Amino acid sequence: MSISDVIKMALRNLWKRKLRTFLTILGVIIGTASIVVMVSIGIGMNESFQKQVEEWGSLQVINVYAAGSDRYYEEEEVQKDKKATEITTSTIEEFKKIPYVEAATPVMNEYICFVAGKYLTDASVQGIDPASMEAMGYKAEEGRVLQEGDSKTLVFGADVINNFYNPKLSWRMRYDSPSPEVDIFNDKVMITTDWNYGTRDADKALKPIKAEVVGTLRSGGSDGYFVFMPIKELEKIKIEQAEYEAKKYKDRNAQKIKKGVYENAMVKVDNMNHVKEVQETIKDMGFRASSLTDQLETMKETTKMLRMMLGAIGAISLIVAAIGITNTMVMAIYERTREIGVMKVIGASLSDIKKLFLTEAAFIGFAGGLAGILVSLGASKIVNIFAVRTNSNMLSSIPIWLCGASLVFATLIGIAAGYLPAKRAMKLSALSAIKTE
Repeated sequence: MSISDVIKMALRNLWKRKLRTFLTILGVIIGTASIVVMVSIGIGMNESFQKQVEEWGSLQVINVYAAGSDRYYEEEEVQKDKKATEITTSTIEEFKKIPYVEAATPVMNEYICFVAGKYLTDASVQGIDPASMEAMGYKAEEGRVLQEGDSKTLVFGADVINNFYNPKLSWRMRYDSPSPEVDIFNDKVMITTDWNYGTRDADKALKPIKAEVVGTLRSGGSDGYFVFMPIKELEKIKIEQAEYEAKKYKDRNAQKIKKGVYENAMVKVDNMNHVKEVQETIKDMGFRASSLTDQLETMKETTKMLRMMLGAIGAISLIVAAIGITNTMVMAIYERTREIGVMKVIGASLSDIKKLFLTEAAFIGFAGGLAGILVSLGASKIVNIFAVRTNSNMLSSIPIWLCGASLVFATLIGIAAGYLPAKRAMKLSALSAIKTE
């Protein structure tokens, strides 16, 4: 028999027993929908975790610290006898040569004040290499990020802009008054290390530095509370401030800031899958390294058992459906014994009979899998609506590959369930099958 003949005969045989076929397919639908929804919840949870962590920063960025520079945060794998390794300009160049690394920049942090017109605010400042800001994943909501060649330029987090106040007002009046409207791009913006700027106690010896705001970052997340500026400018400000304070207070033991030696660094990797490898390479160089992927993996690990249980529940449902297919095909053999005998007598080969029963089982699996996917898509929307209303992380996400894999898997389950009945049909004696009424 040709393939088209086998398919037509299989469909005709299934149609003759509509109710039994429908009930068997229904079992496959329930099994497929169960496993797809359960797996999709696990995928949705992982995607939810990833989006949550991405709010804190880029998953492709590794934060590097000098080994031994902070004993409290030092990781266990860093040997105790290993000397602290400084992060310098040459160190950054070494990082850039590591495979899969797209960009690297030294980082310097400080907390200073900013003036916009007659208003003042204090904020955390991060100094980085201007040429690497865009590569590190920072995106400007308005204007642009820092670029190569920038000097006295600033990029404000949107939440910093909302914290400006009038320094001439009392603390109580500042708290009760609404946030003033500041035009960060057009107002005269200056940097100052004088915390009393704008008041009677202002230090006249500390002159503010004029700066230009070239962009703002979106509100929310950690970036919204930072001000970014070229690291060389911030380094210059810190050195001058340290020298001024040492001279003012005549403190010979005041801490001196080494030029070209930085607190930490950031390394951008081309792909999230390479973060671990690059991170281990940096640790082998004698530095401490951490990334947001570490936290993401921890979050995924805590829900690993739950995801496995969800997948197991769906798999059990599909196994029950496979048993139903097997039962249907076995019953079909008993009911069609004479038909099988006639087929053998008129010249049907054993492989033709085997193909017929396997095709019927495959159609049951395919139809049930296709309908099960449609049911699971509807169930997924219901789960997501419920999750949004309850602020739950139990979201459902069904990617295309999961639909395709489920359809193929359901079809293969059908074929596997029909294999033993097909073998049984092949072994029937043609003469005894014809005599059967």
